[in-house]
Amino acid sequence: MGERTTTPSGLSASEELLARTFEHWREEFRSILENHRREIQDRLEKIEREIEKKSDKENVEVLVRSIYSDLHRHAEEIDRLHARVGSKMGTETMWKIVGLVLTIGSTIGGLVGFLIHLLLKVNP
Repeated sequence: MGERTTTPSGLSASEELLARTFEHWREEFRSILENHRREIQDRLEKIEREIEKKSDKENVEVLVRSIYSDLHRHAEEIDRLHARVGSKMGTETMWKIVGLVLTIGSTIGGLVGFLIHLLLKVNP
C-alpha cells in the first residue's frame, strides 16, 4: 500500500490538510458569528435609541401639554384679575373724579363767596 507521510505534528499530510481546512472554517464561522453578533448588538442599540426618543418625545409632549394647560390657567387668572382691576379702577376713577369735581366746586364756591363779600363791602 501507499506510504504514509507524517508531518512534524504527527499527522499524515491528508489529516494535516483536513485539520488546517477545519481550523480555517472554524475561524471563518467565528468571524461570521462575531459579525452577526455586532450587527445584532448595533440593531438592539438602535432600537433602544428609538425607544428612548419615543419615550423622550412622549415626555416632551406631556410637558408641553402641561405647560399649555398652565399657560391657559394663568391666562384665565390674568383675565379675571384684569376684569377685577378694570371694575376697581372704574370705581376708583369715579371716586377720584367725584373728589376732583367737589374740590373744584368748593374752590369755585369759595372764590364766588369771596367776590360777593368784596362786592358787598365795596358797595354798602
